[in-house]
Amino acid sequence: MHSVLSCLITDVIGPAVIAEDLAASVSGEYGFEGGIALREYVRAVGMTFEALALIEGDAVILSPLSPAVYSKAIRARNLVPIFADVNSRDACIDPESAAAAAADQRARAMIVHAPLGRVPDMESLAQIGLPIITDIGEALGARANQGCLGSGSRCLLVPMEPDGVATAGGGTLALAREKADLQALRRAADTLTTDAFLPDMNASLGLVQWREYPEALEARDIIHEVYHKALMSGRHRTLGSPESEESRAVAYSFPVVLASGMSEVRRYARKKGVETLPAFAERILDDYPETAEHCPNAKSLMMSTILFPLYPTLGKKNIQLVAKVLSTLP
Repeated sequence: MHSVLSCLITDVIGPAVIAEDLAASVSGEYGFEGGIALREYVRAVGMTFEALALIEGDAVILSPLSPAVYSKAIRARNLVPIFADVNSRDACIDPESAAAAAADQRARAMIVHAPLGRVPDMESLAQIGLPIITDIGEALGARANQGCLGSGSRCLLVPMEPDGVATAGGGTLALAREKADLQALRRAADTLTTDAFLPDMNASLGLVQWREYPEALEARDIIHEVYHKALMSGRHRTLGSPESEESRAVAYSFPVVLASGMSEVRRYARKKGVETLPAFAERILDDYPETAEHCPNAKSLMMSTILFPLYPTLGKKNIQLVAKVLSTLP
């Protein structure tokens, strides 16, 4: 609150120094050259496409469970989406399926979205040989191969929406690891009007959230452990992810992969005072329903996975309530 109010009483609350500081801080943590802070998620995706010099007719490989925003960005530039199925265990893009998709001669890049804080197999995906754009909007703080998830990618997207691990109240950072890509990113940004960039008022919130998110992750981990123990007493499961010194998932939310109908379970939870959401609502699969036939794991998870509330300020009473519901799901 102090950071945002301090920004409000200055002479400038539009895009300026604080937004640049936010982009520079995150870039430094990931070992990237730098980037830009944009107001809109879809525009940030489009800027990374331009940074990688993708042109009309080029294809990008991605998971059907990627956010629907990718559909808009792909269509706006007349690119071709090639879908790779996901692993049923963790909902991450499957390297074997992605490698098969890369056989298409039009493939020029791969989008790797880390769903619900889970950690994709970045080492295997990198071996495919395509430039990778990694989206850590749901996995800020996750680690892979002894480094920050996404640190080896050509471009990194960091959405900071209201439901993120760290939020700026909206907006997305588009970052480039290599100097040439950063220069291309900035050239593309030069064509934008001022209102396309993240205002300093939002960036001031994002900068504080960025500095404090490790503590938020600790609180999320504690709640996740309580939920996981409660769920184990029933017949449903949660999404897995590798846990080792090299890889670490993030408790973005608590997904439950149901062994029974989604409607029945959601009604039960609501009756007990707990609101749930479909885990994979507003995903690109909605815009390309024909893809479901070729990506059965993605289709299955989309139809059977729901989210239970998990955030640091949930409170002990509410945590206990959710845990009780999880242990008694029909």
